[in-house]
Amino acid sequence: MGLDQLLELTSNVAVKALPIAGVVVLIFLAIFLKRLVSLLNTTQDCVQSIKKTVETANKELETLEKPLQTLNELSDTVDCVHEASKHAVRSSIAIFLENLTYIKDWIFKKMGNEEEIKEESCEVNVDGKNG
Repeated sequence: MGLDQLLELTSNVAVKALPIAGVVVLIFLAIFLKRLVSLLNTTQDCVQSIKKTVETANKELETLEKPLQTLNELSDTVDCVHEASKHAVRSSIAIFLENLTYIKDWIFKKMGNEEEIKEESCEVNVDGKNG
């Protein structure tokens, strides 16, 4: 078998095999395109479903917006009350500490007056005289 015969045989096989291979490739290409279109349709359905879910979640978040705003206002009010009470306690302690000597003197005066009153009442009872 010579080189010319080999080329002629290969040419005959190629003339018969290439159209068959072309048809097979076209069939696979058609199946691929069909599956691609099916995948795109499924993807579109999924996107629509996700869109509905996102819209529902958005509506729920809008529903929660007002109670959250109320809760935020309540929290701000509690913070203000807390700050005011801290300020009042600090002011009271500061005033108490500033006037501690006056308070101490006042308490001792009161205690001293009560002791004097008790001593006077004891003297009256011992003497037998009633005021």
